[in-house]
Amino acid sequence: MSSDAPPSERRSSMTISTSISRLKQLRTTDTGRAAELAAASMLNNAIQLIFVVVLTRLLGDTGYASLAALVAAFLILQVSGQSMQAAAARAMVRWTQNGHHAPYREVAAWTRQVLLLAGVVLILGVVLRAPLAQLIGVDQHRGAAALLPVTGALWLLVCLQRGALQGLRDFDAVATSIVLEAVFRLGGALLFVGVGPLVWAHTEVTGAFAAAPAAFALLAIGMDRRLRSTHVVDDDGEVVGDKPVPLRQLAQWELTVIVSLLLLAIMQNVDTILANREFDKSIAASYAAAAVAAKAVVWVAVGVALHLLPEATHRAVQGRDPHPVLRRALAFLALIGLPAIAIFALMPKWLLTTAFGPEFGAASGALPLLGVAMLLLSVTLMSVQYLSAIGRHRHLLPLFVLAAVEIGLLLQKDWTSTEFAGIVLGAQAVAATSTLGMAWFSTPAPGVDETAIEAVA
Repeated sequence: MSSDAPPSERRSSMTISTSISRLKQLRTTDTGRAAELAAASMLNNAIQLIFVVVLTRLLGDTGYASLAALVAAFLILQVSGQSMQAAAARAMVRWTQNGHHAPYREVAAWTRQVLLLAGVVLILGVVLRAPLAQLIGVDQHRGAAALLPVTGALWLLVCLQRGALQGLRDFDAVATSIVLEAVFRLGGALLFVGVGPLVWAHTEVTGAFAAAPAAFALLAIGMDRRLRSTHVVDDDGEVVGDKPVPLRQLAQWELTVIVSLLLLAIMQNVDTILANREFDKSIAASYAAAAVAAKAVVWVAVGVALHLLPEATHRAVQGRDPHPVLRRALAFLALIGLPAIAIFALMPKWLLTTAFGPEFGAASGALPLLGVAMLLLSVTLMSVQYLSAIGRHRHLLPLFVLAAVEIGLLLQKDWTSTEFAGIVLGAQAVAATSTLGMAWFSTPAPGVDETAIEAVA
């Protein structure tokens, strides 16, 4: 039976249907998956920016400087989770390609181990809250310092689950988890800061920081449900060894990756911690706000790297050339990063004072330098992830030297905030040049296509 609709309406309907079909097909390609994860990371960063803008107004410059120091300390601790996420993703790629039919068995075992760890470090954090607060420079917020270790443990659990989803190529779930992470943290911070004064003193900063472990706990529950409902296979297929692989073994496989990402985390965040110690609170808060704005580029790189690592590993394991994955990731980074740098250079003070408040413009001169530095750090991050995927680790010594030099220079007295950012930029430029050169001209290491299963079989 023919349609009664006019020809123009039928053509319009067909055009819309064709466009939707093409979009669905694009999502299944490497480019579409990378774009999806990049978009999720950008949305995460936008929500995190709202988080920062709201909290700068609720906490003021002094309170926000303390929160920024706590977050920077967590970001360095966070590397353990990120490196184990990389390890879990690579392991899942290798296992599934070699007939492993019970991936959730591994994740369930890791979950039990991390929850035990979380209970232990929670107790230690409470006992050691005073020295922890002193080390971070937040003596008046010991309750927040006590939460730092358990926050790291819960983040580790989130990263292991997310890494497993990466390796299983469930990128829709990975992208959703990235967005929900930011939503939960913002909602939790608003709730805890609002009700905190009814519970204990100095709770505004503590409540804002406590939103992170609460968000990670909710996220872990959701991703566990996704893994159980989607990635449990009830058959008698081959599994890895007689028992699930313990976290210790997983970490041993990826020790160089863990150290590499730890050095990158130090280079990314140590300036914010030291600024809180070296500058007065007003300058430190403004520098922290500039650092947060500049790191928008890094979160795009983190999203793209979520696709880069398993896909480069997948190609290397199959004996195919993984370089196209790296080139695509760098193209995405340039597409987002270069316009952001231009905006930072043209209107730094307006951006900081408009977004964070008039008292946050003191370190506006540092914003363009930090923006370029974080773009270069993103190049380094992608290069390190790529080198790890193809089994190359020659970048470790240069990163160690650069991290030590950066810290040594930043500890010199009487730097202005702009000079502080210039030191960070110099270190990131050398790191990006050296690691990208290694990645660009390296081929997969011999034996990279052999499964790590043999280590525990």
